[in-house]
Amino acid sequence: MHSLPRLLLRPAVVTTAAMLLGAAPQDAPSRSGTDARARGVALHQKRDYTQAIAAFAEAIRLDPKDALAYYDRATSYAETHDLDRAIEDYNAAIKLDDRLALAYFGRGRVWAARGDFDKAIADYDKAVGVDPNDALARFARAQAKAAKGDLDAAIADYDEAIRLDPSRALPYLSRGDAWREKKDYDKAVADFNHAVRLNPRLADAFQARGSAYFALARYPEAVDDFTEAVGIDPQFAQAYRARGTTWFELSEYDKAVADYDKALALDPKDACACYGRGRARAQAGDNDKAAADYSKAIELTPGYADALAARGAVRVAQGRFAEADADLDKALEIDSRNAVAAIHRARLLAACPDDALRDGPRAIELADLACELVHGDSLHALQALAAAFAENERFDEAVAWQSKALPLANTAEGRTKAQTRLELYRKRQPLRDPAP
Repeated sequence: MHSLPRLLLRPAVVTTAAMLLGAAPQDAPSRSGTDARARGVALHQKRDYTQAIAAFAEAIRLDPKDALAYYDRATSYAETHDLDRAIEDYNAAIKLDDRLALAYFGRGRVWAARGDFDKAIADYDKAVGVDPNDALARFARAQAKAAKGDLDAAIADYDEAIRLDPSRALPYLSRGDAWREKKDYDKAVADFNHAVRLNPRLADAFQARGSAYFALARYPEAVDDFTEAVGIDPQFAQAYRARGTTWFELSEYDKAVADYDKALALDPKDACACYGRGRARAQAGDNDKAAADYSKAIELTPGYADALAARGAVRVAQGRFAEADADLDKALEIDSRNAVAAIHRARLLAACPDDALRDGPRAIELADLACELVHGDSLHALQALAAAFAENERFDEAVAWQSKALPLANTAEGRTKAQTRLELYRKRQPLRDPAP
């Protein structure tokens, strides 16, 4: 079973909703300095950051003790990704006014952007210490704690941010993401519902709720949410990929391929979308295109064990047994507990028409591992184990395991094939794949 990857907020959404900071008013001794700073704020709001920086520099020249002018210039520097100068100006603002919560908050933003979450949290702590009712600082601190994997502490901060300001969608969305990471999908859905109600145009909220529905196997609802997400944001490649994965689970392989096509048109370097499209094409019987997709996924992400395992499985179906063996062996080298690789390599070692590639004892070992990994609840794993026992001339055990596999076949074709194998083992004959 493949699940959707955890879906984080896109940085643009976080920046827009959580990081917009205006300049706070201040009684300044220099009226001309105050005017220059006000001009800088207006330019910043117009996203003319270069001119805003110049205006704030003029304000600082006119009043070198104006902490807010340093703070404002730091914020403009941060918007231009000049993070070193942003840090310098935040430091200057704090030196002039160590009670300026906005400066701690802004400097924390920069540390977070650099991936230094410990320093970010320390600054957010100071911002909260100055202003315990600052919902935004608590939200930012929660984001940093979540990025470190401290989900319980993050949830506690999200709780406080929501208590202080229940009107914002992003804290609900982010807390829902934390619940989803903890696999508490019902709580995640409840938070995503709040986010959607507060901001019905927030594509990330629909995407996140769709992923929670996916985890709960509520696939039609997941499709509906992913559809809402791409309706709001037609450039949302991740939502197309997620919907494609959901179509796959619904056995709608043509629709899955179409959505993966859209995801890859928007993001050609998305290895997961290449892999997903390969799975859909393989299920639809197009092994050549599936193999090409898996190869592209491996090219984009070397060491992609799932893609190597899937390509190995396709190579078996194509009769390219030596290449299949190499792919499946590599997948298991990278991930020794990859169930797909274990299943298909066990099958290959048990049933390959090339005597040189068969290895009965190793086939049993891998098939046993596969059954352990899937908790004995997989048609393919049980059939691989039956084939492995048959290769070792342990036909009674082969019959027993194939009999357990038979009820798991959920199509007429699958049941016919499973029954044919059972009859083969009853005749005390091993399974052999067709020679190419």
